[in-house]
Amino acid sequence: MSYGLTARDDGGYRHVLRVALPLVLSMSSATIMSFVDRMFLGWYSTREMGAALTGGITYWTSMSLFTGTASYVSTFVAQYHGAEERSRVSVAVWQGLFFAVAAGAIVCLAGFNASFIMGLTGHAPDLVVLESAYYRILAMGAVLPLVSSALGGFYSGLGRTGLVMCAEIAANVVNFVLDYCMIFGRFGFPEWGIRGAAVATVIGAATSTVFYAAAILFGRLGREYAVLRAPHLDAGLFWRLLRYGVPNGLGWTIDAASWTFFVWMVGRIGERELQALSVTFAINHIAFLPMIGFSAATSILVGQFVGAGRIDGATRSTRSSFAVTISYMTAIGAVFILLPGPLARLFAPQKSAADFAAVVAMATVLLRFVAFYSIFDSGNLIFSAALKGAGDTRFTMVLGLVLSAVVLVVPTYLAVEWFDAGMYTVMAFGTAYVVILAAAFYLRYRAGAWKTMRVIEQRWPAQPRLTDGPMVDA
Repeated sequence: MSYGLTARDDGGYRHVLRVALPLVLSMSSATIMSFVDRMFLGWYSTREMGAALTGGITYWTSMSLFTGTASYVSTFVAQYHGAEERSRVSVAVWQGLFFAVAAGAIVCLAGFNASFIMGLTGHAPDLVVLESAYYRILAMGAVLPLVSSALGGFYSGLGRTGLVMCAEIAANVVNFVLDYCMIFGRFGFPEWGIRGAAVATVIGAATSTVFYAAAILFGRLGREYAVLRAPHLDAGLFWRLLRYGVPNGLGWTIDAASWTFFVWMVGRIGERELQALSVTFAINHIAFLPMIGFSAATSILVGQFVGAGRIDGATRSTRSSFAVTISYMTAIGAVFILLPGPLARLFAPQKSAADFAAVVAMATVLLRFVAFYSIFDSGNLIFSAALKGAGDTRFTMVLGLVLSAVVLVVPTYLAVEWFDAGMYTVMAFGTAYVVILAAAFYLRYRAGAWKTMRVIEQRWPAQPRLTDGPMVDA
C-alpha cells in the first residue's frame, strides 16, 4: 500500500472536497451537540437555554488551550505522512494522548470550582446555579473529548476523514437521543433539564472516544502504523507538540475567552438579550459547520503538502477551500437576511411561545450582523488554517491576542459598563473584530513566511530518509 501524497493529490477542488466533506460533520461535533442542547433546552426553559450558552462557552474557554494542543497532533501526522515518515506518525499520536490525559485532569479539577467561576459573571444568583451545574458536569468529563481529539488526529492527519465522520456522527446520535430523554424525562429517564443536557454531551464524547480506540485496536490502519507498539514518551517530539500546539491552543483560548467575555457582558445588559444571543449563536454555529470542516481540511492538506515539500499544492488547496467557503457563506448570509424569524422560532418554548416574540425580534436583527461578518469569517478560518498547517502558530496567537483586546474586549466592556450601551452596539464590535481579523490573516498568508516552516524534524538534503536515524532541526 502506498502512503504519502500521490500525483493525483494536487490540492484542487476534488481533492479538497474529498478530505473536507466528511469533516463538515466530524470536526464540528461539539458545535452540533451544543446546538442540540440549546434547542431542546429552549423548548424546556428559555432560562436554562441562556444558562447553557454561558456555562458552555465558559467550559469551552477552559478547554481551548488543551483541545487546540491535543488536536494539533493532526498537523504532525499530516507532515510526517507527507514526508513518508511512517514510524513517527504513531509516536506523535501517543504524545497527544499523554497530553490529553494530563490536561483532562486539570479541567476536571477546575470543575470543582464551577460556582466560583460562574459567579464572576455577575449574573443573577439563580442563573449562576444553572450555569455552574452545566459547566461542572462538562468539566468532569473533559478527558473524553481531549482523548478523542488526539485519536481523531491520527485519522484526519492521514486524510482518512470518513472514519472521523462516522465516529462523530455516532457521538451526535447518542447525544441527541439522550438529550431528549434526560432533559424532558422520557422513556424512564429522570427529568434533569440543563443537567441532563450536560450528561448527554459527556456520554456523546465518550462514544467517539470508544469508536476511535476500537478502530485503532481492530482496524487496518492501527496495525499498519503500529500504533499500539509506540506507547512511550518521546521527549523531543513531546516538546515539539508543546512548542507548536500550545500557541495554537492559546489562540483558541484567546478567541474563546474574548467571546466568553462578550457573552458575559451581554448577560449584564439583560436576560432577554442573553437569550437572543444564545439563539443567534446557535444558528450561527450550525451554519458555520461546513466552514469548520473546510478549515480543518485546509490545515491537513497544507500540512501534508508542506511535509512533502510541495508548496504549490499547499497554496492551491488553500485557494480551493476559500472559493468554496466564501460561496457557501454568501448563500447562508442571504438565508439569514430573508428568513431570520423562522430560524429563531425553532427555539421557541412549547409552553410560552408568545413570550418568546421579543427574543425572536432581537435575534432577527442580530442575524443580519451575522450575515455580514460571516463572509469575512470564511477568510478568517481558511487563511488561519493554512498558516497553522505549516506551523505558523505563534503569529496567529499574538495577532488574536492584540486584536481581541483592542477591537472586541475593551470596547465591549466600556460600552456596557461606562456608556450603558445596548445589544446592537456591542454586536457591532463583534462584527468589526471578525472583519479586521480576517484581513490580518490574509495579509500574513500573502506575505508567504509560512512556506519555509515545518513542525516536524528537518534533515540535511544529503541525509537519507531513515525513520530511526538522527534528526537535526533546521
